[in-house]
Amino acid sequence: MKTDQLMKIAFPLGDLDIFHKSQWGNLTQLFSIGNKQRIMEDRPPINITHFLSSKKTREFIKVVSQQTDMKEEEVIRKKRGKRGTKIQMEAQLHFLIFAAEHLSPIFHFQVIDIFINSKLLQLRDDGGNNFKRLNRYIDLYLGGRNDKISNMGCYIQAATLLRTKIFPLIKCPDGNIWNTEQATAHHQELRKSYEDKLCTLLEMGVVNDFEHLKEFIGKLIK
Repeated sequence: MKTDQLMKIAFPLGDLDIFHKSQWGNLTQLFSIGNKQRIMEDRPPINITHFLSSKKTREFIKVVSQQTDMKEEEVIRKKRGKRGTKIQMEAQLHFLIFAAEHLSPIFHFQVIDIFINSKLLQLRDDGGNNFKRLNRYIDLYLGGRNDKISNMGCYIQAATLLRTKIFPLIKCPDGNIWNTEQATAHHQELRKSYEDKLCTLLEMGVVNDFEHLKEFIGKLIK
């Protein structure tokens, strides 16, 4: 996907906002979640300002700068919140993982598990790209559409049916659900798998028309 989508990732003790493509995430939220974990472990919270000024942090910022195109002062950036809200700190995924390690071993593991092992951000990108491919295949291979000017209605209905199938317990899930804390790596992987299968069926000429495509969506299994 070309568009950098802002996702909300669910952790046991709070949500983290992060852009799926550029991988810039909310460092302020990360510290809030990590400090909640520290309190549960009977340890004092870590002050984000003190952390950012520590020797280890400055050394890591220098490494990030050396390994990327960013200047040291660009590794951490401030983000102005909405009117009346505090300024938030943002950092890229490498730094978020570094910070999580210092906050709590358990939280560090959770961050690694979601972003590295589960590849959540990559799955979000793959699912978005696959849906564009599905729309293209509807244009190319779906029968019974010769007299139609546009297939936009098919795209929207297919997306709605897929969301309903993947999130059966959520009433009328909308398109933005893929950027919310409800869309776990499991859901993102299901989306990618289902769209792959539908594209294959369309390309093979198995699908007769849109009603037939809707039947296939209802029968999809991982």
